[in-house]
Amino acid sequence: MNIWLIIICAVLAALYSLIKSKSSYWQQKGVPQLDNGILDNIRRLTSIHNTDLWQEVYDKFKGQTPLAGTYIYTRAFAVVLDLELVKSVLIKDFHSFTDRFTNPHSKDILNQHLFNADSTIWKGLRTKLTPTFTSGKMRFMFPSLVEVSKSYVASLQAALKAKPDHIMEMYDWNGRFTTDVIGSVIFGIECNSIRDPNAEFRKIGQKAFGADKPNIKWSLVKNMYMKYLKYVGVRRFDPIFERFFLRIVNDTVLERERRNIHRNDFIDILIELKNQKDENGNPVLSLELVAAQLFVFFVAGFETSSSNMSFGLYELAKNPDKQDILRQEVMDVLKKHNNQLTYEAMMEMSYLDQVISETLRLHPALAFLQRVCMEDYQVPDTDIILEKGTAVAIPVKAIHYDPDIYENPNQFEPERFEPSEVQSRHPQSFLGFGDGPRNCIGLRFGRMQAKVGLISLISNFRFSVCPKTPKHLDCSKHSFVLIPGKGVWLKVDHL
Repeated sequence: MNIWLIIICAVLAALYSLIKSKSSYWQQKGVPQLDNGILDNIRRLTSIHNTDLWQEVYDKFKGQTPLAGTYIYTRAFAVVLDLELVKSVLIKDFHSFTDRFTNPHSKDILNQHLFNADSTIWKGLRTKLTPTFTSGKMRFMFPSLVEVSKSYVASLQAALKAKPDHIMEMYDWNGRFTTDVIGSVIFGIECNSIRDPNAEFRKIGQKAFGADKPNIKWSLVKNMYMKYLKYVGVRRFDPIFERFFLRIVNDTVLERERRNIHRNDFIDILIELKNQKDENGNPVLSLELVAAQLFVFFVAGFETSSSNMSFGLYELAKNPDKQDILRQEVMDVLKKHNNQLTYEAMMEMSYLDQVISETLRLHPALAFLQRVCMEDYQVPDTDIILEKGTAVAIPVKAIHYDPDIYENPNQFEPERFEPSEVQSRHPQSFLGFGDGPRNCIGLRFGRMQAKVGLISLISNFRFSVCPKTPKHLDCSKHSFVLIPGKGVWLKVDHL
């Protein structure tokens, strides 16, 4: 009994010593860090969103040092506080920070998608998938978006007839719209979520972003320690997603090959890559990699745009003068184009572009960008060496709300994104789509999808606050992506 007690005490002492050592990692390197140790950090992370942690570091150390240290559980993170260093990490010294994560989980079929992929396959994937999102492809996709938007407007009009108070939850409606857009334009599939909120694609999308209230704390643990957790059978993604997207591959990709169907869309590009061979005679994309790309383009494509539209409508409802300016622009441009929404008409709507950018500033999809040091890296103009494998966080939301960059940062002011205003700021002061070689590949498509949706809504309806509209929109505590936590309730009236 005494021997076991000694062993237990020894293990606890060793564990305490290890945690103590880890909690002083940044101090040992001469990098300022939050005073709370790892044990306190673990306790706090059970009660706050990680967004609050980045903000706390930013507020305490910004202007004093180009970077500071903190911890996610026992994992040390370097938090970048200087915009020139942001530029170095994302662009100038990108070769030293190509990966986002350190623990790829090869047994998860869906893990090697473009967002997660490590440097061994990322560059090839990015190069081969980029042609999907050229301006020429956007023009080709545009009519399909317009058709879906017409169905959206008709369905919303019908729903309003059954709602005497005209109070609608717009986050769900916008999600149904963008789900159908992605299904039609990217997958070549009719999802029918606008007409049927219980459609299969819609349910999969909701599950991916918190409908079943997954534990974000557990998600953080998985992201930090997947290298160890995989040995006890933990998976990064719920198997339901794997089964669903492998079925889509069989039902859509293989069916197109059997029937020799060509639609010049995203699926066609994936089929082409699947049938190409690399230098070793292997397919450039396996069926599993095809499923992984379909997964990320679906979940990222529908959610980021639907959130952007929902947050935008919320801000426009609270600022009716801005809504009037936008509506006037939309109506004037449409009139010039015989009241037809064309690609050229959309591109003329400069204030709409500013509205979307300002919405992304206030409500970015990601609170921070993560990178990993691929080699020892000396922070420019300092003696600080970031060791290979160090996790780096760029606090997007904290930068977007910095009053030294954006005056009155809590106010919705689309005019901040007039060309002259943008030119006056540091180029990395806005990171709504990331930056550098690993920025959002679907940037053009995401903006186009949100624009078509907002044009269709603003030209047909007026949005205003109602008793169910909160003064501040809280983000979901169940999702890594910053999405509305309790919906976006607005009063919707026909024009």
